[in-house]
Amino acid sequence: MIRYVHSCGSTQDWAKSCGEEGIYVCGSQTKGRGKNGRIWVSPLGLGLYMTILKFTDYPIKKLANLPITVAKKVKEWMAEKDVLAEIKEPNDLVVNGKKISGILVEKRGKRLLIGIGINLNYSKEELPYFLREKATSLFIEKGQRLNPLNTVPEILWHLEDIKLY
Repeated sequence: MIRYVHSCGSTQDWAKSCGEEGIYVCGSQTKGRGKNGRIWVSPLGLGLYMTILKFTDYPIKKLANLPITVAKKVKEWMAEKDVLAEIKEPNDLVVNGKKISGILVEKRGKRLLIGIGINLNYSKEELPYFLREKATSLFIEKGQRLNPLNTVPEILWHLEDIKLY
């Protein structure tokens, strides 16, 4: 099931609090975060903010490659948009050295959370000043704006063959 809200703290926290398997998507995040709690700036309409919650008995050690596996699938999706990203281990995608996407994988008991953030529609001016030399977006790279909600099924199609149990 896909759940959508206009705004939330973070999709990871929202999915944890709901505790039901599914896909959690929001229009904007007020407390988006990446690896090591780094801030993920998440304004309305400028990115895709999504978490997949799955229950699994798989031990975390067997999921060690999952961030890279998910990053490869997001990279494939970007290639379809003519954006050639590179994986910056362990969990980022970059274009010309600038971050365009982040993957956040967490395991809490049997709950596996896969967070995906993609900078879609930022112009250079819309990026926060402190990120302008460090981040990019599909719009900056290709000049095409995408509806974040339309990207959800496209991304999920790429992820469907990942075995999580």
